[in-house]
Amino acid sequence: MKIILTLLVVTLLLMSACIKQPENTIPDADRTIGFIGCSNTRETVEGYHYMGGTQMWDYERHYGSGTILDWSKNVDDSKYWNVFDKLLKKYPNTKTIWWQLCIMDNNRATSVEHADIVLNEIRKRIPNVVIYVSALADYTDGVCSITGTFGLEKGKELVPILDTNNQDVFAGPVLGPMSMKETAKDGCHLSSPDGKRKLGTQLKEFFDDSTSGQAPKITYDTKNVSDTENDTEVKETEPLFEQFWQDRIDAALAEASCPPVERIIYPSNYYQGPLTDTHVHIPAIQDGGENNEVEETDGRFGGTEAYLGYNINIADIACSLQHADTQKNFAFFPVYEDIPEQLLVIWKETMARYPERFTPFIMSSGNDDDPDGFPTVDAKTLKSMLAVYPTLFQGYGEIGLYARENGGSPALAPDSQRMQEIYPIVRQNKLAVYVHLGDGHKASFERVLKQNPNINFVWHGDQLSMEEIEDVLSKHTNAYYGIEAYQEGNYDIFPLFVGKDKQAYLDAMDKDFDGIVNAAARTWKPFIERHPDQVLWDTDIGDTVWNYDRDAYKMMVKFAHAFIGKLDISVQEKFAYKNAEKLLEGEK
Repeated sequence: MKIILTLLVVTLLLMSACIKQPENTIPDADRTIGFIGCSNTRETVEGYHYMGGTQMWDYERHYGSGTILDWSKNVDDSKYWNVFDKLLKKYPNTKTIWWQLCIMDNNRATSVEHADIVLNEIRKRIPNVVIYVSALADYTDGVCSITGTFGLEKGKELVPILDTNNQDVFAGPVLGPMSMKETAKDGCHLSSPDGKRKLGTQLKEFFDDSTSGQAPKITYDTKNVSDTENDTEVKETEPLFEQFWQDRIDAALAEASCPPVERIIYPSNYYQGPLTDTHVHIPAIQDGGENNEVEETDGRFGGTEAYLGYNINIADIACSLQHADTQKNFAFFPVYEDIPEQLLVIWKETMARYPERFTPFIMSSGNDDDPDGFPTVDAKTLKSMLAVYPTLFQGYGEIGLYARENGGSPALAPDSQRMQEIYPIVRQNKLAVYVHLGDGHKASFERVLKQNPNINFVWHGDQLSMEEIEDVLSKHTNAYYGIEAYQEGNYDIFPLFVGKDKQAYLDAMDKDFDGIVNAAARTWKPFIERHPDQVLWDTDIGDTVWNYDRDAYKMMVKFAHAFIGKLDISVQEKFAYKNAEKLLEGEK
């Protein structure tokens, strides 16, 4: 009988050895999210992996206790940081850290200063890190004797402070609450499996179910769209906005009739290759309230102002670009502080439909119509906007740093504090920068170019003389200049180009087309050929509705093909599109 019982015990042990918890088979090099905290943090990460999470480090039992005070003291010889360093060595591609703010009831001295010590230690170890901070989970019944009410409430108090005070810190997942069933018998830790399953799922939803392992503060998605420009099958979902906002979004994205494209045959002495327009302004939807009707007004230069979804939509603009056969055009997509979610949804959808027509730049102008305002939002706001769809944008701009007319915001220097705080966000997101300088900005701009050699900058405008422009280009390989060439010699086409009357512009161009092209070539050909790797073609269309008209835009593109045909053959493709491609390569 003993033998039989022994055999049964051995058999059961062998069978139990074959039953394993789910393993994370993702290679260590692909784990990009680390964590710090205490035993509750470790148990949450354990639950995250049990529920199928793949991006975070494996849970580490040496993180027991692990309060803010523990992580902030004796940092040069700390058991916590020693474990952290071993894990970071194991997972060398870590770019994001989740930090749960563990605080005991007797840790009444815990302060922002202690938290700042921990943040700085993380930054020392992971350059350009993104950090998410969370408080401990609440309980539906009772109070944990370890944390007391103080520990939970202090953590909640610190989260928004750390978020606001630091450009690289975001509010992380809000976990819990934990019911009695989800709480261990000690009244503090996570029960197994219920507590670990619940909080692990919440952690997984925050990190793994958002793009690139970096969860946005807000996520909006209205449609699922195919990735091809000509296949626009759309699957509707429930609106995520009030109905009047959803109506405006739908109008901006509405289909439009686009006639069949006919191939344009240019004369043999014109440039015949691909073309990228590096300056296309895209209008925004109306930003007023539900009962705020659009008032037709003149734009900045006189023509009827464009409102997306009212007198123009994305399909109209894409149709004009398609008929003129320009590709990967730098599109300045406005994102305003009062309606960022609505606009971001539109631009995400636009890029899903027309990935070959547009290269997306986030034009996050601030309250620039206010004399106390700024030409751009601050770094914290920009970071929040970019975090919604982290891989959507390839550039930041156009940002007009010049003083606004009619009592708007004053000029903002390229090396101002506001802009200096933005460049690390740009670098982290691998964005190009497009600015329109103000008067006297040359020295300030050159300081920025020198300080940020791994960011590519492009600017346009006549605030610098041609000699000053050449001087900047000669000294800084990360500087590019955009050229429209509309105002040369005795021809001043620009006022017509932005004016009230499309036909007046077309008539002026037709009247002496070759003369206009030749005047532009006399002015710009020597300049472009002296700087063949740092110049770009653009139109600067926008503001007025008729700028997006098919006939008007085809005239602009015809001018570009004729003008580029005047350049040395070795320069033509660079100016037409290759320099634009190079500009977007990101870090040099």
